[in-house]
Amino acid sequence: MEKSPDLRLVQVRPIHADEAARWVECVQQHHYLGYRGIAGKAVRYVATLEGQWVALLAWGSAAFRCRARDQYIGWDEQTREKRLHLVVNNVRFLMLPGVEVKNLASKVLSLNLKRLAGDYQRIHGYPVVLAETFVDIARFRGTCYRAANWQCVGQSLGYAKHGNSWRYHGQPKAVFVYPLRPDGCGLLRGTFLPADFSAFKGGKEGGMELLMEFPIEGLMEQIHQVQDPRKRRGVRHPCAVIIGIAVCAVICGARGYTAIADWAKGLREEDLRRFGNRRDKPPSEPTIRRMLQTIDAQAFDERIGAWMQTRRPLQGKGVAVDGKTLRGSRDGEKTGVHLLSAVIHKEGLIVAQQPVDAKTNEITQVEPLVKGLDLRGAVVTADALLTQKAFASHLVEEKGADYVFTVKGNQPSLLEDLKLMEFEKKTAITPPSTRPMDDSSDGASGSAAS
Repeated sequence: MEKSPDLRLVQVRPIHADEAARWVECVQQHHYLGYRGIAGKAVRYVATLEGQWVALLAWGSAAFRCRARDQYIGWDEQTREKRLHLVVNNVRFLMLPGVEVKNLASKVLSLNLKRLAGDYQRIHGYPVVLAETFVDIARFRGTCYRAANWQCVGQSLGYAKHGNSWRYHGQPKAVFVYPLRPDGCGLLRGTFLPADFSAFKGGKEGGMELLMEFPIEGLMEQIHQVQDPRKRRGVRHPCAVIIGIAVCAVICGARGYTAIADWAKGLREEDLRRFGNRRDKPPSEPTIRRMLQTIDAQAFDERIGAWMQTRRPLQGKGVAVDGKTLRGSRDGEKTGVHLLSAVIHKEGLIVAQQPVDAKTNEITQVEPLVKGLDLRGAVVTADALLTQKAFASHLVEEKGADYVFTVKGNQPSLLEDLKLMEFEKKTAITPPSTRPMDDSSDGASGSAAS
C-alpha cells in the first residue's frame, strides 16, 4: 500500500455473511479483548481502502447503567429503561496490523457514524440516536474518537456486570458519546418519540397504537363547534385541529404543553389528515399553548363531556363527584383554580367539570355540574361536604339516579341518628348461576345514605 493513499477511497460497510468467519478470526487474533460475541442487537462493519481490509468495527447494546452517560442525557430511571435501545455501543474498533495511514482511524469512525442509524433501521427496524464507547485509559487516550468529534463525558466507576450482580474491577474507563442526530438527547429524554422510533417494541410508546382505532372523526364533530378566539388574519392551523390533537395527546398520556407538542411531532401525514390538518407540520408548542389558554374552557368542556357520554353511557356505572384545586394554578395573591368534577369510577374518565368561584362553594355548583349528564341508572358518590338533602332529592327525583353519600362530624345530628339505627344485616346474594330454579328473592336496591 502506498504511504499516502487517498482517504476519499475509504469505504465502510456491514460485513457480508460469507465474511463473518474471517471478521471473527481477525478480532480474536488482533484485539486485546478478543471476541466472545456481541450482546443485544449487533451490526459488524469492515472498512476497506482500495479493496483491502483496514479496520473492523462492531456495535451492540448500550451499557445498562452508566452514570456519566445518563447525566449527559438527563435520564431518570424510568425513561432510561424505555429508551436504552436507542443508544448503541461501539464494543470493538480494530485497526488491522500493517495499516499505518494518518487520520485513517478518525475517517473510518466518521464514515461509520454517518450510516449507523440507517443500518439499524434497515436491519433491526428502528434507528439509533446516540453512540457510546468506553476507552481503557490505561491503554489508550481516545485520540481517534476525539478527532471524530466524540465527546468525553466522564469516567465509569470501575464496575462490571456479572450475572445479576456488579463487581468492582478497579479499572475505570473514559466514557465517550456521539449524538447521531442534533436532537438526539432531546429524543432520549422526551415524553414521546416520533412514529419511526415507535415502530420498535410493537409501536406502543406514546399511545400511537391507540390512535389507529380511535374515533377521531366523532370527536372532531364536537370540537368544530368550539369557537375560535383568534383573529382570522395569520391563522395557520385551524382551532379544531389544535384542540383535537391536544385532546388525543392527553388521552395517550401527554401531560403539559411540551408533551403534547412532542406527541404531535410523531404523527404521520395520514394521522394529521384525520384531524383536518392541511399543512406539512403539526402545530408547534407555542401555538398549542396559546390556543389552550384562550379558548372558552367551559364551552369546550361541555362539548367533550357530551362526546364522552356517547362513548361511555353512565347507566349502571358509579360516578364520583369531587372537587380539587389545580396544582400550580395559584398566582401570587390570586387563589388557585378549583374545579368540581364528575368522574366515572374505575375508568377515571371525567365526564363533566364545573369551576367553583372563590366567593361560593361546591354545594352551590353541584347541580349545575350534573345538569347535562344522563344519570339514569347510575350511582353517584360524594364526600361529606356534598351530603345535602337538596342534592339527594335532585339526583333521585330529577336525574333518576341512586346515591351513596358519606356522613361525618360536619352533620352531627344526622351522624348520631345513623349510629342509633339498627341496620339489618343482609346475607350475601347467591350468584345467579348457583341459585335454585325456584328462588324468587328480589335483589333490587334503591337510594341509600351511609
